[in-house]
Amino acid sequence: MKQGDSLSPIFFNLAKQKVIQSIKMVHNVIKIGKEQLNVLAYADDIVLIGKNEIEIRQLFVEMENIARKLRLHINQGKTKYMIVEWKNGSKQNKMGN
Repeated sequence: MKQGDSLSPIFFNLAKQKVIQSIKMVHNVIKIGKEQLNVLAYADDIVLIGKNEIEIRQLFVEMENIARKLRLHINQGKTKYMIVEWKNGSKQNKMGN
């Protein structure tokens, strides 16, 4: 199916939902209020949430593998990350592409 086809957004959303549901099956979650989360999604954006950089990298690899099976491509040029950690009582931020 070509981009721009009238059914394209429907199939994209179905595939993205499959990716999100598969990531949710991974047990690395954090508690935010009463919810336990490891992924948030809006439109074509996906946010992976983990307790540390290792967990986020594991989630990303899992997401990439699932997406590849569904023939979805993650554009590395548009991929960004931000890591916020508390170490020794102070917040440390790390951002990159």
